[in-house]
Amino acid sequence: MDPKRIAVVLVTICAAGFSAAQNAVTLPDDGTTRTNLGDDALLEYGYTTDPGATMLFEVWKKMPSSGIASKSNNGTFSIFAAWQGRVQSVGEASLSLSSVTKDDAGQYQLSTTFSDGTSDSKERTLIVQFAPEDTTVTATPGLIAQEGVTEVVLTCQAGGIPAPTYTWTGANLPSDAAQDPNTGTLTLTNIQRAAAGQYTCTADNGVPQLPGDDPTALTNSVNVQVQYGPSSATITRDPADKVVQWSTVTLSCAVDTANPPATYTWSRINGTLPTNTDEDKVAGTLRLRSIQPDAVGTYQCAASNGIGNAVTATHVIDEVEEATLPPPTTKPPPTTTTKPVTTEKVVPPAPQTGGGADGAVIAGVVAVLVFVILVAAFMLGRYLARHKGDYKTNEEKGDGEDADTALQNGDPNHPAVKKNKEWFI
Repeated sequence: MDPKRIAVVLVTICAAGFSAAQNAVTLPDDGTTRTNLGDDALLEYGYTTDPGATMLFEVWKKMPSSGIASKSNNGTFSIFAAWQGRVQSVGEASLSLSSVTKDDAGQYQLSTTFSDGTSDSKERTLIVQFAPEDTTVTATPGLIAQEGVTEVVLTCQAGGIPAPTYTWTGANLPSDAAQDPNTGTLTLTNIQRAAAGQYTCTADNGVPQLPGDDPTALTNSVNVQVQYGPSSATITRDPADKVVQWSTVTLSCAVDTANPPATYTWSRINGTLPTNTDEDKVAGTLRLRSIQPDAVGTYQCAASNGIGNAVTATHVIDEVEEATLPPPTTKPPPTTTTKPVTTEKVVPPAPQTGGGADGAVIAGVVAVLVFVILVAAFMLGRYLARHKGDYKTNEEKGDGEDADTALQNGDPNHPAVKKNKEWFI
């Protein structure tokens, strides 16, 4: 080999070896730290240095610009105020971050300036893992499906790191239902009425919930309804035996099952419904009141709920036994309504003119009595008016005729009575 070539190879090898020994910040792994929410995280860094080289200045920060700590000339490790109490220095260049939160996730950088003037930096990624939360379910096209027609797709989604996987359960879960644990979908194809019911999705990513977390955040449930039309109908009659003229006959139509409930329509084949007929489309009844012989015929009930085809049933009334007289009808008791109590002014009736002889006699007697009362009141008032006031008795005047009176009037020691008052009560 040419000596010049050998010299070039040796120089290249030496240069490569020198380059490998350059000052640099290193990462011991793929540069990713995964820590569960609430746990401590270790952000690992290291160095390769030339012989005799030292770290002149080191700075740790959360990108893009949040400083965490620094160190100069391998001296004191200084933690910035915002990270006090949460960060510790570990080993040559690593950091320990306590009780990580979701906000701690991101890029962390170590930048170092070496004693020979060179510098280097490396970044680590902190992934904060947490259990599934806010699990939701959507249904396409909806939670109400028609039997044998609609395909229902239920999709479950939840937050969480790493991304959760999903499991569907249900008491009526069809065996042919397709589940995708990664996308969270459950596909119900050619759905049948037996598949109606509650379906529950559970999300899981292997990360435990924190104490106090809501366990229901991992699950969500929905109710799937399956609509279907009736498949058959039947008619019953009351009374079930003979039909008697003037009586009431009730025909009742019912279907095996339907969702939503069916409605009913009555008709008479080759004719119209008799008069005095009450039809209930919801209950499915037909009441033939005061039935007559012309009610003989075939009656048909059609039941439908708008899904699939209507189903029908027929009933024949082949005879109406005649009755000589209609049965007696019982009137319903009168309804009593409570009216509010009101006070009315009673106005006496005006006297009638031109009445009979009894009325004239009574009126005359009343008039006489009123007149007598008025006269008596007038006389009494006049008498009282004339006798009220002060006056002297005969004894006071000295006109007494008996001895006692004379003695009193003639005795100077007997006190004279000046005035006497008499009161009328």
